[in-house]
Amino acid sequence: MLAGPTVPLPVMCRAVARTCNTLTVASIVDIDRSAEDREFFAAEAAKLLPLRHALLAKLREIEDHELGPGDQNQSAVVLGDQVLDRGVRAGNTRTKLGLKGKSGLGAEHAFGNRVDDLTDAPHRNEPALVREAITKIGDLPDYDDKAKVQNDLLARVELQEGLLKARDQGDAALSKLESEAVKLVVEAADKLVQAKAALDGRFPRQRGYVASFFLDVSRKRRSRRDDDDGEGSGGGSEG
Repeated sequence: MLAGPTVPLPVMCRAVARTCNTLTVASIVDIDRSAEDREFFAAEAAKLLPLRHALLAKLREIEDHELGPGDQNQSAVVLGDQVLDRGVRAGNTRTKLGLKGKSGLGAEHAFGNRVDDLTDAPHRNEPALVREAITKIGDLPDYDDKAKVQNDLLARVELQEGLLKARDQGDAALSKLESEAVKLVVEAADKLVQAKAALDGRFPRQRGYVASFFLDVSRKRRSRRDDDDGEGSGGGSEG
């Protein structure tokens, strides 16, 4: 089965490469073909070559993003969450100590009965929850380091908000790359159909020969050493 418009980008890269490569070498390996046939192979390969380059470039661009800024942004958010959690726990402890022996609202007014409810909140939600806690600290009686606790928590919140924003921007950039990849895959699928039609027209009733120019994505990938599998002819299966 030909690679269709819904296959993943890496599969389409292999499919177009297989057809392009087979067309390129056909004039050398298939000594039974005429000069006109060899010109035909070269012309069909030339049609696919720019698309092959575009697919591979897009694949590398996506991988570079995922393994570079994409992973870095996610790592930053995870670490930033730990930094924020440490600040919340420290702030809660310093507030409890500062309010010891004082009447009025206690630390739980700002940090809740369980500080874990703050620190275990989803990464995206925690900064807003901590901002609420910072505001509620203002309702508490004065104590040593009250302003320092608020300022420290605010700095950590703003740090995490910036890291989340950077991750969102990176995710948007990745989505754009993936959208461009989808368009390339659809275009490639159409080009493969056209190439097969051209080969079918030039070599009628030679289904096995024509199939050898294409990656069969319906078959499990295996070793390229087809001769070891006892298949001396037939389609260009995946592997």
